[in-house]
Amino acid sequence: MTALSNKLAPLESDLGGVKSSVETLTGKVDPLADRLSALETRPVTDSASPEAVAAYEAELKKLQDSLATQRAEVEKMVADAQALESKAAADAQAAANTATLSRLVGQLDAGQPYTNLVSELQAGGVTVPDALTAPADKGVATLAALNASFAPAARTALADARDAEKGTGLLAFLQRQTGARSVTPQDGDDPDAVLSRAQAALASGDVAGALTELKALPEAAQTAMGDWEQTAQTRVAAVDAAKALQSSVNSN
Repeated sequence: MTALSNKLAPLESDLGGVKSSVETLTGKVDPLADRLSALETRPVTDSASPEAVAAYEAELKKLQDSLATQRAEVEKMVADAQALESKAAADAQAAANTATLSRLVGQLDAGQPYTNLVSELQAGGVTVPDALTAPADKGVATLAALNASFAPAARTALADARDAEKGTGLLAFLQRQTGARSVTPQDGDDPDAVLSRAQAALASGDVAGALTELKALPEAAQTAMGDWEQTAQTRVAAVDAAKALQSSVNSN
């Protein structure tokens, strides 16, 4: 807002100069109009010489042209002043919208509600997408919350996948009984490897990457991760929408 005030200061100064010029030109136009009225009402008698009539008509034409020029200048100055006022108002609103969006992004990161900020943006002429308005009353899950809830969901998903596979042997038995899973990224397309890569992406803050990894899970594991994925997707959609709005507002 300080930067905005600094930006508007010269605009207000220019606007003051424009208004002053308009007043000056108006002061010039009024006497010309009076002189023109006086000439138009001055009687031209039949006894006036052709030279006098010609001089009168020349003076009248000169004043008419001068008055038209001055009037056009005044109208242009008024239009320029109005355009300057309109631009200043638009710049002020854009800066206010940018500040509101910054606060909204902060609320997203903190997992706090932001309904009032959505209302401010809408009042400022910004079209807020559903991805931002839908979770506004409760906020979205934080990265910390997503990380905390991933592990139990992943354990359940992996157990469901192993039950569905019905693997035999001691290792398969122990895996089913202990729920052991990899906590470092693993190669491969088995559920344990997929979940390990998803968790690694999430730990680095890449929620979208984690969701992409989870698409490779078998159907038996999808149900257990369903609620987590929905919560994560709500956050990703809201954050992406906020970033897109920031780019749109800044480009305007």
